[in-house]
Amino acid sequence: MAEKRISHVVGKGSLSHNNRCFFAKNVDTSRTPQNVEIVRIPLAKAYDDLFSEAVERYNNKQTRKCRRIDTDYFFHLFNHKVCDYTLVANNKQKSFYEDLVQVGDMHDTGCGTPDAEIAKQCLIEYAEHYIKNNPNFYVFNAVIHMDEATPHLHINYIPVGHYSKGLDTRNAMAKALEEMGYTGVNAATKWREHERGVFTEICKSHGLEIAAPQKSRGYNFTVDEYKDIQEEKKRLTEELKPLREMELAADESSIVGKKQLLSHNITVTPEEFQQLETQKKAVAVQTLDNQKKLKGIADREKALDEREAEIAAKEAESTQLSIERSASLDRRESEIETTNRQSVFLMNKAENQMRLATARYNEQVELNRRYSELNDKFRKLDRENAEYSHTLSEIRQAVGIAYSDDETDTLDRCREIVDENHQIKNCIAKELHLSYKQKTSIKLPDMLKMLIDNFKSKLKEQEEDKSVIASLREQLSAVKEEFRKVAYAVNELVYASKYKVGLSGWAKALAESISLFAINCLEKRGEYDDLYNGTELDAEISKTAACFKDQQKSEQSRYVR
Repeated sequence: MAEKRISHVVGKGSLSHNNRCFFAKNVDTSRTPQNVEIVRIPLAKAYDDLFSEAVERYNNKQTRKCRRIDTDYFFHLFNHKVCDYTLVANNKQKSFYEDLVQVGDMHDTGCGTPDAEIAKQCLIEYAEHYIKNNPNFYVFNAVIHMDEATPHLHINYIPVGHYSKGLDTRNAMAKALEEMGYTGVNAATKWREHERGVFTEICKSHGLEIAAPQKSRGYNFTVDEYKDIQEEKKRLTEELKPLREMELAADESSIVGKKQLLSHNITVTPEEFQQLETQKKAVAVQTLDNQKKLKGIADREKALDEREAEIAAKEAESTQLSIERSASLDRRESEIETTNRQSVFLMNKAENQMRLATARYNEQVELNRRYSELNDKFRKLDRENAEYSHTLSEIRQAVGIAYSDDETDTLDRCREIVDENHQIKNCIAKELHLSYKQKTSIKLPDMLKMLIDNFKSKLKEQEEDKSVIASLREQLSAVKEEFRKVAYAVNELVYASKYKVGLSGWAKALAESISLFAINCLEKRGEYDDLYNGTELDAEISKTAACFKDQQKSEQSRYVR
C-alpha cells in the first residue's frame, strides 16, 4: 500500500455546501446518499444553546440600560442575521470556524476504491475523537463527503471561552485554546499539530501508511520553524564577526627581514619581530581554523539564505496566491451570496407555491371527503327512496289501488281509509257502548280486540244455546213423532171407511176437529224450519198432510153436492 499524506487545514466554512443545499459541479449526486452526517444542529440553535443564558445573566447584572445586549448574541457580534456562511467581525472574530480533514488524494484514495472506505472509517473515528477531546469547540455541524473526488471531513464549530468578568461565556478562539491547554502566539499551530498527530495514529491503526509532511514547494513553514531559522542566522552572524575582524587585522600586517617596517613605518626589535613571527604563525594556524569555520559558517549561511529566499519566495507566492484566492473567494462569496439570495427568493417563492399547493391540496382533499360523504348520503337516500317506493307500492296495493292506476292519489285514498277507519271506530265504539273519553283514548286495534272478545263471548253463548236447541230439537222430534202417530190415527179414524161408520154425533165431530187441527199444524210447520233441519220425518209429515188435505177436500165436495 502506497504512503498517503494527510491534510488538516482551515476550511472556508459554507454550511450550504457542506449540507448539500446546492450542488457544485464536482459533486456526483448519485453518491450523495453515501455521505455521513455526524452532527447537524442549526447555527441559530447552537448560538442560542451556548450563549442565551449567559446573555440573560449578563443583562440581569447591568444597571444601565445602554450596556445591555438587547439583540441575540449572534447579531450583537456580527450585526447580521444568522447565515450559512462565515461572517468576520471587526476584531477578526468569526461567526464559526471550519476544519477540513482528509487522507490521501484522488489518485490513491479516490471515492469508490477500497481505500476510500478505510478513509471513511478513519474520518468517522477522528470526528468522534474531535467532538470528545475538544470540549471548548462546540461542533454543531460535521459531515463526511463521499460524493466528490476524495473522502473528506468538514467540521464546523464555535470556540467557547469562559470569563470571570463581563459576559461569562463568549465566542473566543484564544480563550478556548487556552482552556484546552494551548497557549502562546502559536497556540493554534500547536493544537493543529496535535490533532494532525492524532489523525495520523488513527489512520495507522486502520493499516494506512502515512507519509511525513513534505517541506518543499507547496509546503508552508510554521511560525516556530521560521523563528528558529532567523535566530540561527543571527547567532551565526555574531560568531563570524570577531573572526572577520582578526582576518582583517592579519591581512594588514606584513613582515619583511629582521627589521622590516610595519605599517605606518614602525620599526621593531628582533625580539619583538620573533614575537610577531610567533604570533603570525599562530594567527596563520588560527586563520586556517577560522577559514574552515568560516567556510562551514558560510555554507550554513548560504543554506540559510537559500532557505530564507525559499521562504520569502514561498511567502510571496503564498501571499500572491492568498491575494488571488482571497479575490477568488470574494468573487465566489459574492456569487454564492447572489446565488443564495436568488435561492432564498426561489425558495420563498417555492414555499409560497408549496403552501398554495398544500392549501389547494387540502381543499381538494376536503372536497373529495365531502363528495364521498355526499355520495354516501346520495346512495343512502337512493336506497331509502327505493325502499320508500317499494313501501308506497305495497301501501297502494294495500289500500286497493291497482298497479296500473296512476290517477288515484295515494294520499287521498289514505284519507278515505282514515275516514272509513274513523267511521268503523265510531261503529265499534257504539257497538261496545263506549263513552266519548274511552272512544278518543282507546285505539282502533284495541277496540277491535275488545269487539272480537265480545264476539267470542257471544259465540260461546250461542254454542251453549245450540246445545239447548239440540236438546229441544230432539224433544220436538219425539213430540212430532207422537203427533204424527196421533194424526195418522185420527185421520184413519175420520176418513177410513172401515172406522168412520162407527163414529157418530160428538165422537165424529171431535175426530174431525182433531183432524183439522193436525192439518193446520202441519201447514204451519215451515214457520219453525230455522229451529231444525229438514228430515225424512218432515217429508213424510208433509206427504201425509197433503193426503189429509186431499181427503178433506174430497169429503167437503161430497157434502156440497
